[in-house]
Amino acid sequence: MSQFTVDVVFFSGTEQFATETYQVSATTWYMAEQQALHMSVGSAYDNSRIPDLNRTANVRAA
Repeated sequence: MSQFTVDVVFFSGTEQFATETYQVSATTWYMAEQQALHMSVGSAYDNSRIPDLNRTANVRAA
């Protein structure tokens, strides 16, 4: 297992409004990305009232 830092960036349409950073243990960068995206569902920023809510994940080695 490797340690990764994943920044999940939240958008309303094309406008960025928040970023949360997660520390993740995973075997690959892809698995770290997927784990952080899954974790971000529990974020206060994951709110169905936000129009056109979407997110991206940026992974880097910790």
